This record gives sequence, C-alpha cells and structure tokens, in this order.
Amino acid sequence: MTAVAGNVWEFSIRELINKRIVTFRHLRNAMALPLDLSVEGFMSNGNGSVCGSTESVGGKGTKRRAYFNTLLFDPEDLRGMFNSIRLRKRTRAYFMLGASLGPILAISNPSDYIKALGILINEYDTYMSENFFRKSKGSDEHSSVMQTSYESGIFSYLDTHTPPFDLDFLQVFDTFCQITVIMYTKLADSLLSIPITQAAFDSIAKIDSRFKKMLGVVTKELDELVKNAVTRELRLIDPLDMASPDNEINTDWETGSVYK
Repeated sequence: MTAVAGNVWEFSIRELINKRIVTFRHLRNAMALPLDLSVEGFMSNGNGSVCGSTESVGGKGTKRRAYFNTLLFDPEDLRGMFNSIRLRKRTRAYFMLGASLGPILAISNPSDYIKALGILINEYDTYMSENFFRKSKGSDEHSSVMQTSYESGIFSYLDTHTPPFDLDFLQVFDTFCQITVIMYTKLADSLLSIPITQAAFDSIAKIDSRFKKMLGVVTKELDELVKNAVTRELRLIDPLDMASPDNEINTDWETGSVYK
C-alpha cells in the first residue's frame, strides 16, 4: 500500500513540476521584448496581433511566443501593464527571491535541497508579510520599501540585498523565469534519489504554492492585455457595432488549466 501511495505522490509531483516548467518558459517567451525591429512571419498594427504566433528576437535565434497562441504582445502594452515604477515593490521582491535561489541550486544532496527551498519560502513569506504588506504611515514607498525590522543576514537563505536603484520589471521577470525553471528541473531530478512520502509531497506542494501564486498574479494581468487587444481588433473590424452597449466584451475570462 505504501509503495502504491508513493507512486501516486511521485506521479502527482512530476506532473505539477512539469506544468510549472512549461508555464514559466511560456510566460518568459510571451513577455519577451524584441531587441530589434526585425519581424519574421508576423505583421503588427501596433496593437498586438491575434494572427502571428512567433517573432524573432535580436539575432540569437530565440522566439517571442504568442500568449496561449492568441496574441503576440505589443511591447508598449507590456511596458504599460508592467510599469517598473508602479510595480517597484513586486520587482524587488522577485529580484530578492530569484537571487536567493542561486546559492540553493548549488546544494547537491536532494533532501537538503528540498529542505532549503522550504526554509527559503518560509523566510520569504515572513519577510513579505512583515515588510512589503505592512502599511507604513506617512512614509514614501521608494524610501521605505527596503527598510525592514530584520537585519541582513538573519535569514538562513533569503538574501534581502537589492540594488540601490530602480529595477526593470520585465528584465527581472525574465531572469526570474529562467532560474525558476532551473529550480524546478533540479527538483524533478531530486525525486530520483529520495523516497516519495506524504511528508515529501507536502513539502514540495508548499514550495510550489508560492510560485503558483506569483503565476496567478502575472497571468491575470496578461489576460487583461489580451482582452484589451481583442477589443481593439474588433473595433477595427466594425467600430460602429462595437460602440453599441449591447456588444460589450465579456470580461470574465478564465485562466488556462495549466495554472491549476
């Protein structure tokens, strides 16, 4: 019975890990900004496109991907939605967590690796609840965001150092996606060397829940971009018809099952 349960837990964990890897890779490609104006197999009217599916980025052979094969985001729309000044706190939080994952990836023992990830997530949640989500009366966000009741170094794995300048959200998120994919890939490899018990399953599920929440926030904003772009496309087709209040776009879009 224990062996059967272990197989079920391992299958569930592997499925979950694979889902996250696919999702982070997809979001990274969907939110990538072009490095030049060279467009391949794609025509844009400045409002994004529901037709093209990929676009060349720079000269490195990488591809921007359409969000769930629906929309290749317009760079200006991405910049507008993910404004680095407005999202200053979130940008620094992603930077902080991503930077903290680096040293943990060097841990070779699978059990220690999973344990360290669990500790990091607990420390991150503690730090966020004590600092980022605390209302600071009469203080400016920019000056107070990194002022904390914790001194650097009190955490075992969380690195609270951030650069003394504003970060670009899209650049930080791009790197965050890369290191998170590496983290999940190593997590999958770790399953080959440890017994899959209920405790191990619960530990990995708790680690994953933090990254799932992050995905939920970003995908909700991307869904909003898709709705806005589709609305613009429909207005181009029939601007008079779209002006009718009877033809409003249904805004209750559901996130794809890949996030569940």
